[in-house]
Amino acid sequence: MRFLLSHRGLSTKTLDGWAKGVQKSGKNIFVKVDDGRTKEPIQLVASKDIGQEVRVGSAIRATGSVEQSRGAQQETEFVAEQLRIVGRDENPRYDDLSADNLRKKMHLRARNSQFAAFLRARSALFRETHEFFMSRDFIHIDTPKLTRNDCEGGGEVFDVVTTSSEALNGSDGIKEEPMFLSVSSQLHLEAMVSRLQRVYTLGPAFRAEKQQSHAHLSEFYMLEAEVSFVETVDEMCNLVESYVKHMFSSLDSPKIRAELGIIDSKTSNPDHLSSPFTRITYDEAVELLTSKGSKVTAKSGFSKKNELDLVKFHDNLPVFVTNYPTNQKPFYMARTLDETKTLSFDLLVPVVGELAGGSVREPDADKLKQRGCGIDWYLETRRRGQPPTAGFGIGFERMLQYLLGIQNIKDTLAFPRWHRHCQC
Repeated sequence: MRFLLSHRGLSTKTLDGWAKGVQKSGKNIFVKVDDGRTKEPIQLVASKDIGQEVRVGSAIRATGSVEQSRGAQQETEFVAEQLRIVGRDENPRYDDLSADNLRKKMHLRARNSQFAAFLRARSALFRETHEFFMSRDFIHIDTPKLTRNDCEGGGEVFDVVTTSSEALNGSDGIKEEPMFLSVSSQLHLEAMVSRLQRVYTLGPAFRAEKQQSHAHLSEFYMLEAEVSFVETVDEMCNLVESYVKHMFSSLDSPKIRAELGIIDSKTSNPDHLSSPFTRITYDEAVELLTSKGSKVTAKSGFSKKNELDLVKFHDNLPVFVTNYPTNQKPFYMARTLDETKTLSFDLLVPVVGELAGGSVREPDADKLKQRGCGIDWYLETRRRGQPPTAGFGIGFERMLQYLLGIQNIKDTLAFPRWHRHCQC
């Protein structure tokens, strides 16, 4: 549509799209055509001779010209000289389906105007993420999704199996080691950052969590970044804060703002852009929660309610919690001298609770082995001139929930996968 409207001088143009509304008046038919790329439909005018069979939902291709509109509702209209129906719709009332029904018919979700607008906004925010890191000299790494590692150590991994006995056992009949779908790209990024200094990835991750809540997916997109020559948590918190604020600023770009008007999103507090994110230690967070009547101890960890309460106690603005106890965090995190705390952080935000998690990485191979790490290639990186490094991960769908106020994470991507749900 944008091309058509910006090239009025061309003699003949082609319009492809779907009929969103059809009206007949006199000898003409008026069709609201949606091309799926922009929020505003364009009005097509055709004689009944060529447009008689157009119905709502029909996919059409028309040739003609863009003219000044005679009506008051739009400045221009497409006057068709030829019109073909290239796809017929037997049941066009998709916009009347509830959110629950749309989740059951994922292959039809894009036909809902609000969800189509969301997908365009998601695509734009995906691009903004890449632009943020590219502009800071980060190198994007395509990390593997088949792995023998479980870096989180939670055991919630998908096993990869095959029906081929040769693939399972090898040509010598010896069964090979198990293989999994990746839960995180962190360890592979750590290997790359040993020479590239700044790396990131944005791609799928998989967790075999037996959850059917509004906050969990089995397949999701994870933004992960690693930086070398970093020795403090504050340096990494600064990077995460800059990224989050960049994403908030991007909501005001003309393209994304136009989509938000259709989505009717409830974006979070604009004060995020001007106020520094509060930073407190884990012990300070426990003390604050306890003073407000919450039942939490230094060893128990935070529930999602605890996380959201901490955000609420800070005027519903993001808050970093740092220095989590060692018993709550994985083996790869660097620790304080007394080994009781990790050099780690979580970023807590409205709507979702934990948005980001990161740490300074443990540089000592012997300490990693003592903590049970048996990944030889990972240990070797520590012995090959690797400087201090740090990194973080952010679930992209959680970021979308936070930015746009989306309550159910299953509404943040086109084809959500969760426990025992893998449709189309």
